[in-house]
Amino acid sequence: MRNSPIRLLPVAIVLMALSSSRDARAHDLWLEREGGAFLLRYGHHGGAVLPLQAEKVKTLKCCKGKGAEDMRAKAMTAPKQLSLKATCAALSAFFDGGFYSLTPDGEKNLPKNKVPDAVKAWRSKQFAKWIDVRSPLAKEALGDEFEIVPVTDLAKVKMGHKATFRVLLGGKPLSGAILGIDHKPLGETDDQGEVRIKIRASDVEQVSASFRRPLKSAEADKEVFEASLTFEVAR
Repeated sequence: MRNSPIRLLPVAIVLMALSSSRDARAHDLWLEREGGAFLLRYGHHGGAVLPLQAEKVKTLKCCKGKGAEDMRAKAMTAPKQLSLKATCAALSAFFDGGFYSLTPDGEKNLPKNKVPDAVKAWRSKQFAKWIDVRSPLAKEALGDEFEIVPVTDLAKVKMGHKATFRVLLGGKPLSGAILGIDHKPLGETDDQGEVRIKIRASDVEQVSASFRRPLKSAEADKEVFEASLTFEVAR
C-alpha cells in the first residue's frame, strides 16, 4: 500500500476550516450496532441523542455483496432513531438536512430566498456509514455522494496505530476535506483524497469528514458535506 503524505495544518487554521464547514449543524449523524440491530442516530455522538426526522433520511443502503439495497422500508422508526435488523457488510445513510438560513434571530430551516432577513445560507448534506472491517467489502465505496473509504486494512489496525482514509465526493478523490475524531480535526486530505490518522478508540471508532464549497444559488451561498465512518477496532 502506498503511504500517503499527511497534510497537517496549523491548529488555528484547521479549527477555522472545521468550524466554517460545520455551519449547517452542531450535530452528528452516525450508525452503530446495538442489541443485534443497526441504529441510525442524530445528535452528539457519545452524548445526547436528539430527535431524528425520519422523512429526511433519503437512503439506507445495505451492502451484502454486489450492489446495495435500500432498506428504509424495512427499518423501524422511533422518535430518536431508525433501527434495522439485517446482515450487512456495510451500511450507509443519507440525511438531507435541506437549506438553512442564519438570521439575527437564529437559524431557520429555509432557503435564503424565503427568509428576508437572512445573513447567509447553506445546503446541508450528512452521510453516515458503518463497515464490517473483516469483510472484503470494507474498502469498497458504496456510491454515496460524500463518503469516507478506508485504504488501510482496518481488521489489522489497533488502538494507537495509524490508518489511511480516502474521502470521495461524487465518487472522485477529494482534496481539502478535514478528517477528525470526536470533533477534533486531525488532518486534511491530499490530492489523492487521502490522509493518515491515529486510531484512538479501543473498541469502536468513528472518523468524521467535512467539506464545503460555494453554491451559486438564490437558495444558499454554499453547500456543506459531512460524513461519519464507524467500525470496530481490532483487539
